[in-house]
Amino acid sequence: MLDEDVILKSTRYSSENLLILNIFAIACLPALFNGGSGAVALSIIFSLGIVAPINVFTFPSNWIDAPEYSRLKYCACIFPCAAAFCIALFRFFTPSLDFASIGGVEALRLSAENSGKIFSSAAPSFFDSMSDAIIILSSALCAFSIFIITKSRFVLKNMMLLCAAAAAALSLFGLAMDALLELGVPAVQRVYSERAFSTFADKAEFSYYAYIWASALFAAGIYTFQRFTISGMFASLRSMILAFGLFLFAIALYTSSPVFRPFIFGTLAVSFLIYAFDAVATKSNLKRHGRQMTSHSISAKIKLSAPFALYLALSISSAICAVFSAQKAADFCGAPTPENIEMLKIDSDAMAVAGEKKLFGWGGGSFQNIMALNQGDDIKNAPIKSPSSSAISAFLEHGYCGIALIAAAPFLLALYVLCKFGISKSGAIILAAALSLVAAAFVSTPFAAPSVVISCWILIGTFIAWQNAKII
Repeated sequence: MLDEDVILKSTRYSSENLLILNIFAIACLPALFNGGSGAVALSIIFSLGIVAPINVFTFPSNWIDAPEYSRLKYCACIFPCAAAFCIALFRFFTPSLDFASIGGVEALRLSAENSGKIFSSAAPSFFDSMSDAIIILSSALCAFSIFIITKSRFVLKNMMLLCAAAAAALSLFGLAMDALLELGVPAVQRVYSERAFSTFADKAEFSYYAYIWASALFAAGIYTFQRFTISGMFASLRSMILAFGLFLFAIALYTSSPVFRPFIFGTLAVSFLIYAFDAVATKSNLKRHGRQMTSHSISAKIKLSAPFALYLALSISSAICAVFSAQKAADFCGAPTPENIEMLKIDSDAMAVAGEKKLFGWGGGSFQNIMALNQGDDIKNAPIKSPSSSAISAFLEHGYCGIALIAAAPFLLALYVLCKFGISKSGAIILAAALSLVAAAFVSTPFAAPSVVISCWILIGTFIAWQNAKII
């Protein structure tokens, strides 16, 4: 290799190494602080988000073979989220709520001057108003830096494995804390609750986090070498990655609400079906993996088809579990319990309020304030943190245009790479996980924890980069 090639590759590798470190840090460090919630975690998220554009804007000046217009492409990718951030900052200075003195008591009310304006905010503080915008912008900065900087699937695989390893470590910590809580250790009981898991305040929020990185492990696993015998398959790197992926899927099931379990089993069914197709002992598959069929006897064909049969059986079993869990989820949501009846009324009130500002909503972090003014006597006028689904919350706070602004770049880029390059097996698993999370947002609240939002953006950014990759 020429000295010039060594210099060029070293520059490129340093940018990719910084990318991996940046993605690992923003996916895992904020998760240590209550799943990314709070001022400390938000500061970490914002700080790590800034690293991504610095990496993107510096590597073309040192790397002569950098893709053309990479900086311009990056700016185009992040522009919608940057615009959403600027709107959030502007609307904070146009509050749609104020305080009025009624009988000597200060009460919250809609501002006659600003409540009708399209860009006004009902958030109680700067932190509540800007936290969503900061999280989304930082996530977008990191996710699109993946697409711009690396064209190597090997780099993407290592990045996913590293983040998933951190999620597995957090899972083990959570299991240990649950065991200590069950044993009644006083020190644990003072700082840990039955509702919490690991560093997350809510088990359900950790379920989404574990689910994302379990799906990433399955996507990375199918990129490894395929073995066409049972003995070889269980001794392979692929099986080791799958074992860790199944562990995270098991944690996701252990911590999930009944509503999300069908999505977990459905993703497993799709993933194992993709693995089954990859394990079919066709001539093209055998040739792709450097294997030849030395014997055409029935016993040899059965031996080579054993991994296919195993993956297919796992896919069918997961699909059956998905059907049964979907029925249980429907029964759970449809049960006439006081909690379900109250939540239906909250959702109805929230949709009515959201309809008053359909375009850009009431502003990030405004749900609780707006609902405090609009909830009826049927739910005792008690402030509620969120509705039953992330979709209702997003519609109330951001409106149709606000949601479209945030989703525009990832949707258009994903559509572009799908139309131009088709879809790979790893890409299909990542896409199935991302679409499941989006679908789950209409029946549950997967995006309540910032670490889940960040991980989902990284998953989408990895999908776009994976399909666009030129280096295998």
